[in-house]
Amino acid sequence: MFGRFVRYGILSESTFLEKLDLAAKKKNQRRRIRPREHVLKAAARAVVRRRTRRRRVASAIGVAVGLASLVVLAGWGGRLAWRKLFTENEFFQIRQVEITTDGTLGTAMIQEFAGVQAGENLFAVRPNAIRDQLLSVAVIANAQVGRRLPDTLIIEISERVAVARLGRPGAGSSLAVDATGHVLGPGSVRAGLPVILGVRDAGLRPGNVVRDPMLGEALVVLELCNQALLRRELSVLTVDVGDEDLICVGLRSGEEVLLSRDKVEEKLRQLPIIMAVARSKGLNLAVYDMTVDHNYVGRPAATGEGSR
Repeated sequence: MFGRFVRYGILSESTFLEKLDLAAKKKNQRRRIRPREHVLKAAARAVVRRRTRRRRVASAIGVAVGLASLVVLAGWGGRLAWRKLFTENEFFQIRQVEITTDGTLGTAMIQEFAGVQAGENLFAVRPNAIRDQLLSVAVIANAQVGRRLPDTLIIEISERVAVARLGRPGAGSSLAVDATGHVLGPGSVRAGLPVILGVRDAGLRPGNVVRDPMLGEALVVLELCNQALLRRELSVLTVDVGDEDLICVGLRSGEEVLLSRDKVEEKLRQLPIIMAVARSKGLNLAVYDMTVDHNYVGRPAATGEGSR
């Protein structure tokens, strides 16, 4: 544009150059201003984004705190309502403790073991805790504890039954065992119980479980001899499992039976027949050696001679 003015003589060449230089400077200034404007706008947008994020974080924290407060208040209110309606309500006071057992424990003793008394709140006591406390008693095999509204606590007990004493005959053993190997205290010991000898566990106390596998073999012998078909002829006095090669069974009728550790049931079922045959022949046998599979040996009490 300035060139046309120079060509027609309106502007001198020097003036034209000054105008051209001034226009170039303005253009350069505009170029410098635009990047600064872009930087300022970007910084402003960054500030806005940070403020937005802060507001969102603050809002989320506020919501979380509010929800937590509501949960705490709801829990506190629920516990307060539970106490007022149930655990502190005299309507649910225990007036009766109903106890049943299949054994010999007295109801007063069971209630003492349970640690619960009439007058306590039915919902304040914890059935599971009472059950665990009852199961800690050696003679109790199983326990069930429940509530019957509005005022009754129900306790049902299954007791362990002693099947043998541990020790030596005549030694006055104060420990017994049930059919599962649980050790029972003096209250379960009866004079007529057979005695298991040779158990190698030491330091046994009521509540322990015998780990010696030999005890299991002795218990099998007792279970078999207590069956209806064998009980009359095979009334057991002692079962000695101290020898690793054989089981020695002492009968109340005076005979001694030596058993190998295999085919125990088969041999015990044959024993009454063998004993009856020996008596029919007038043989007074004191020892029946059944450690072999066939041709069992019988030995009289007075001599060491054997008869087959």
